[in-house]
Amino acid sequence: MVSRFILLLLIAAFLLVLGSPVIGDEQGGRIEIIEISGNLDRPALDFVSDRVEAAARGGATAAIIQLDSRATLSAGVLQLAARIADPPLPVVVWVGPAPASAFGGAAHLLAAAPIKAAAPGVRIGYTQPVIAGDPRQPVRSGPLDGFTESAFAVAEPIEGLVEIVAPSISNLLVELDGRTVEVRGEFVTLRTLRPTGDGAAAIETVFYEPSIGVRILAIATGVEAAFFFLVAGLAVVVFEFYALGPGIAAAVAALMLLISGYGLAVLPLRGWAVGLALAGIWFLTADFQRGRAGPLTALGALAMLVGGLYFTDSAPQIQPSWWIVTVITVSVTAFYVIGIRTVARARFSTPTMGRRHLIGRSGQAVTRFDPDGVVEVEGARWQATAHREAGIGPGDPVVVRAVDGPILEVDPA
Repeated sequence: MVSRFILLLLIAAFLLVLGSPVIGDEQGGRIEIIEISGNLDRPALDFVSDRVEAAARGGATAAIIQLDSRATLSAGVLQLAARIADPPLPVVVWVGPAPASAFGGAAHLLAAAPIKAAAPGVRIGYTQPVIAGDPRQPVRSGPLDGFTESAFAVAEPIEGLVEIVAPSISNLLVELDGRTVEVRGEFVTLRTLRPTGDGAAAIETVFYEPSIGVRILAIATGVEAAFFFLVAGLAVVVFEFYALGPGIAAAVAALMLLISGYGLAVLPLRGWAVGLALAGIWFLTADFQRGRAGPLTALGALAMLVGGLYFTDSAPQIQPSWWIVTVITVSVTAFYVIGIRTVARARFSTPTMGRRHLIGRSGQAVTRFDPDGVVEVEGARWQATAHREAGIGPGDPVVVRAVDGPILEVDPA
C-alpha cells in the first residue's frame, strides 16, 4: 500500500513537470518589443499598458518593454507598475541601449517587472519623486532604497533590481531562453530561440512604437521643446501682426503655441521663470516697435535666457540643457533683430503701396504711441511716430503729416 502511494506521488510529480507550460516553442511564437522613451506622460503610459494587453490577447510569447526615461509626469505610472507586477504574459523591462536612463517612475517600472534587465552603462536612480515635481509620493522600501537622490551605472546584475545585463535586444533574447517565470500563479518557461541549420536564431520579434500623436505630445514634454515652442510661437505671432497679416504664419504660430501649451500643462514649472521668458518677448517686441535694437533687446534676450535655464523645478530628473536654451535665445533674438525688421521694412517700403500720397490722409492707431507705434491707413498697417505729448492710444484717429522712409509721422486727428 505504501509503495503504491509513493508510486502515485512520483507519477504526479512527473506529470506536473511535463505539464509546466513552455512558451515560445510552438510554431509562430513571437516576442513583442514595446519601445518607449522620453518623459512619460499619460498617453505614453497608456500606450505601454494597451500594448501589453494586446500582446497577451494576440498570443505573444512575451512582451519586452524597452525603456529610456528620466522623468514621469503622470500618476498613471503607479497603475502601470501594478499591471507589470501581475501581467497576463511574461513581461520583461529592459533599460537600454546605453546611454539610456531610468529615473523616477521609470525606475519603479523596472523594479516591478517579473524579469528585470538593463544594458551595461545605463543609469538607474533618482527614484524620488516618482512623479516629477510631486514630492508627496511616499518612499517605498525595496531594491530602490538608497537611490532616492542618487543614480548608478549598471555594470553587473544587482539583486532585486537587475537580473540580466544585456547590451542589446539580441543578447537579451539569448539570456531569456530557458528562463522560468511565474505568470499569475503558473510557472512558464520561455523559449526565445529556435534551432536552425547553423545553430539557433531568435524567434519572430515585432517592434511597436507610440502613434504619431503620442510622439508629438512626448516632444512637447521635453523642457527645451516646451520653451522653444513658447518663445518661438510668440515671436511668430509678433511677426504676423507687424509684417504679414493673417496667413500661413498665423497657423504655424497657433500650432507651436498648442504644442507648448501641452508641455506647460504637464511639466513641473517655475512660474517666475515662465514669466521671465514672456517678459523677454515683451522687451524684444517693445524695442522692435521703436524701430531699433537697443537696451530693451539685450534685456529681453537676458530675460529669455535666465527663464529658459530655470524653466522647470525637477532637477536632476528634468534639467534644461544650457547650450540648447542658449541657441534658442540667440535664434529668437536674431529673428527679431534681422528677420522681422527685414520683412516689415520690405512691406512698408513697397512701391505699389506708395508713401508720399499718404500725407494728409486719415487713419487709426493700432497700438499706443510712446512715441512710436503702428497705424492703419487705407487698409494697410504702417510703423509710425508721433510727439510724446500726443497721447495717442489704440483706436484713436490720426492724420499723416509727413513720411520719413518707411515711417509715417502722425498727429492726433
